[in-house]
Amino acid sequence: MHKQVAPPPGQNPGEDLHRSAKSGDWRIYLRLLGYVRPYWFIFFMSIFGYIIYSSCNVLLASVMQFILDAIGESSEVRSGLVSGAVYSLFSKDSGMTDQEFARISVPIVMIFLAAMRGTGFFVGGYFINHVATSVVHNLRCQLFDKLLDAPSAYYDQHTGGSLISKITYNVEQVTGAVTKALKIIMREGFSVIMLFSYMLYVNWQLCLVFIAVSPFIAFVVAVMGKHFRRYSRRIQSSMGDVTQVSNESIGGYREVRLFGGREQESTKFENASEYYRAQSMKLTFADSISTPIIQSFIAIALAALVWFSLSPDIMENFTAGQFAAFLTAAGQLGKPIRQLSGVQSIIQRGLAAAEDLFYHLDLDSEPDAGEHVTERAQGTIEFKAVEFRYIPDSAPVLEDVSFTVEAGKTVALVGKSGSGKSTLVNLLARFYPLSGGAIELDGVPIESYRLDNLRQQIAQVSQVVGLFNETLYNNIAYGGLAGASEESVLAAATSANALDFIQQLPEGLQTRLGDDGGGLSGGQKQRIAIARAVLKNAPILVLDEATSALDNESEHRIQQALEVIMRNRTTIVIAHRLSTVENADRIVVMDAGRVVDQGTHAQLLARGGLYAQLYHQNFEL
Repeated sequence: MHKQVAPPPGQNPGEDLHRSAKSGDWRIYLRLLGYVRPYWFIFFMSIFGYIIYSSCNVLLASVMQFILDAIGESSEVRSGLVSGAVYSLFSKDSGMTDQEFARISVPIVMIFLAAMRGTGFFVGGYFINHVATSVVHNLRCQLFDKLLDAPSAYYDQHTGGSLISKITYNVEQVTGAVTKALKIIMREGFSVIMLFSYMLYVNWQLCLVFIAVSPFIAFVVAVMGKHFRRYSRRIQSSMGDVTQVSNESIGGYREVRLFGGREQESTKFENASEYYRAQSMKLTFADSISTPIIQSFIAIALAALVWFSLSPDIMENFTAGQFAAFLTAAGQLGKPIRQLSGVQSIIQRGLAAAEDLFYHLDLDSEPDAGEHVTERAQGTIEFKAVEFRYIPDSAPVLEDVSFTVEAGKTVALVGKSGSGKSTLVNLLARFYPLSGGAIELDGVPIESYRLDNLRQQIAQVSQVVGLFNETLYNNIAYGGLAGASEESVLAAATSANALDFIQQLPEGLQTRLGDDGGGLSGGQKQRIAIARAVLKNAPILVLDEATSALDNESEHRIQQALEVIMRNRTTIVIAHRLSTVENADRIVVMDAGRVVDQGTHAQLLARGGLYAQLYHQNFEL
C-alpha cells in the first residue's frame, strides 16, 4: 500500500504551489465578498445602518458649533448643518435669543441623534453579522463537501490534522476577515468619509494637512501587510501540525503508553506548539508596532492642524462654533483611523486563510465523466493488462495484471503483503485512476459508468472498519441504505452473526457507538461491517481481510454466513487464512504487483509454486 509521508513542521503539500500562483489581495477579497451576493438586501441594510451611525457622529460635531455660536450670538449661528436644519424646521419666538432657542432645541437634537446613532449601530452590526456567519457557514460546508468528493490521492498528500485544521481554524480566520474586519471597515470607513467630508465642508484648506500624511500611513500599512500575510500562512500551517500531532497521539494512546512514546509525542507536540507560538508572536509584534506608528502620524497631523488653525489668517474666517466643530471632527478621526489600521492583521489572516481555502476548493474532484448506468450489474469483471502508479514516473505498484472474474463466481487474491491485492480492488471502485490497461464490468470500462452507479454495484468489507458516532442501526443502514426497515437490518445482523451481541447492548440497535466504534471489540466491529455489506445486497462483494479480527470460533460461524451471502454473487476475497480461499472458483496469486499464477486450489498446489509455499504457511502472510 502507498504510504503517506508527513510534511515537515509548518508546511503542507501544495503550499508552495498555491503561494506561487496566489492571487492579489483584492482578487481574493472580491471572491470572498462574492459569497455575499445571495444576501445583498441584508448587506445593504447593514450599509444603511452604518451610514446612519456615521452621519450622527458628524452631526454631533455640528451640534458643538450650534452651541458655541448660539452662546456667542454669532451672526453665522444658522450656518451649521444641525442649526440650519433646526431653524428651518422650527420657528423661533421673536423675543427669544439664540442661546435660549439652543437651550431647548439642542437637548432634543442630542437625544434624537443618540437614538438614531444607536439604531444605526444595531442595524449595521446585526445585519453584517447575519451576512458574515452565513458566508462562513457556506464556505465551511463547501470545503467539507469538497473533501467528500476529493480523489483518494488528495488524502494521500495531506495529513488528517491539516485537513481538519482547514475546516476549523482556517475558516475561523476567514470569519474574522468577513465579520470583524468588514464590520470595522464599514463602520469606521463611513465615519472617516463622513467626518472628512464635513471638514472639507467647513474648511478645505486645513484638510490638506491630513492628506499630506496619508502616503506615510499607506506605506506602513503596505509594508506590515506583507509581514502579516507571511506570518499568517505559517500560523495556519503550524496549526495543522498541532492538530495532526494531537489526533495521532490521542487516537493511538494505547500504542503511546505500551511502547513508552509519551516523551516522544510530548516533544513533537511541544515543538509544533512552540512554532505556532513563535509565529503568533511575530504577527503580534508587527501588529503592535504598526498601530503606534500610525497613531504618531495622526498625532503629527492633528498637531499641525491645530498650529495652522490658530493662525490669525485662518481664525478670521472661523466662528468659534465652526472652529470647535472642525477640531471636534478632526479629533474624532483618530479613533476610526486607528481601528482601520488595526484591522490590517485581521484582514491578512483572513486573506491567507481564504487563499488556502480557495486553493483547495478549486482542486478537481473525483473524475466522473461516465454516463453508463445499470440497475444491477451481472458481475463479470475483467482486468486487462492493468498498470498503476501512485505517483507518476515512479515504479509501478501493479504491472500487466490480467484475469477475469465470471459473474456469480468467487476469485481469491493471495500473495505476500504489499503485492498489490488491496490496490487492485481500490482500482475496481475507481478510488484511483488507472495508469494503464483497463478494467471492465459486464464488458463496459469502469470509467464509462457513472461513479455513484458503479459503486452501488460493490459492497466491501475491509480489514480496517469505518464506523461512525451514530447508532448501530444507522451504522448498518448507512448512506444509501438509510430508511431500511428494522426487520431487514436485524436479518443482516443475523447473517453476520452480530445479533447476539447487539441484543445484549442496553438499547439494542439504537445503541449509540463511540468514536470509530468505541465500545465494540475488533470482531464486533467487523461483524457490523459485514452486516452493512449484507444489507446493501450488491452484485459484487469484496472481502478484504474481512475476518482478520475474529477468533477461530467466530470466523467459522461467520464463514458459514458468508458462504450463503456469496452464492450467485461475484466475490473477490483477499485473505491470509480464510478457508474460502480453498473453495474459491479461481485463485489469483500475486507477487510484487504481478500475477504469477492462477487456477484452482488443487491445480496450484500441484504446481508447487508460490501458492503452495503460502498454503503450507497457513496463509499467515
